[in-house]
Amino acid sequence: RITSEIQEAYQKASKRLLILDYDGTLAPFRSKPEDAIPTTELITTLSRLCDDKNNHVVISSGRDHATLDAWFGNLPLSLAAEHGAFYKQNGTWFENIHHVLWDDEILRILQQFVDKTPRSKLEIKKTALVWHFRNVDGWLASLREQQLINELITPCARLNLQIMQGNKILEIKSPHFSKGSEARRILQNNTYDFILAMGDDTTDEDTFRELPADAYTIKVGNISEVARYCLCTQPETIPFLRQLMDPLKV
Repeated sequence: RITSEIQEAYQKASKRLLILDYDGTLAPFRSKPEDAIPTTELITTLSRLCDDKNNHVVISSGRDHATLDAWFGNLPLSLAAEHGAFYKQNGTWFENIHHVLWDDEILRILQQFVDKTPRSKLEIKKTALVWHFRNVDGWLASLREQQLINELITPCARLNLQIMQGNKILEIKSPHFSKGSEARRILQNNTYDFILAMGDDTTDEDTFRELPADAYTIKVGNISEVARYCLCTQPETIPFLRQLMDPLKV
């Protein structure tokens, strides 16, 4: 079992890095993203991980930094928001880039698709625009997603913006930062003898690609060519993390 293998490596290590995605990994997806509030079980598990001074725990998410800070600001861990555009370490937030600029044309296109796609919505972050379609009927969501990509290709290319497909979202952002660039920044400043990363989305594969070959990379929900391991479902993640800290069975 992969759990026992990783558990043994975890307990033998003296300096560990754990990079954890939030939505779809530490927490299940919700119809309304704001409802995906951390559970008591999750906070307790993260607190236990952080209590070990050999651990550097990072939550790396596409969410905005205000939300992550509200949910996890009281824990002694690091945060990476908006795919690494913002990061928090030692209690202080830093901004990796200046404000990303998009024009009225892109906003107009996105608003048009919100208007003609029931139950979709537009989220405006400091560094990205996100079209959410989790609650849209499946056939219509697929149709509108491809139509929107086609509409956005030209204006996004003109402004050097990246179109990124996620889990029931379409995001427009700068190509100069990602979860991968944030992982690279962390590794430049530290050395670890145990690295674990968990995530469910293609954005998390950017993290996996930046890690050493012996890192324990885990894709949640499906198999990935980039990740070494897989957990089949999101509810397995917290028990997995808790088991890492349990005494080894002889």
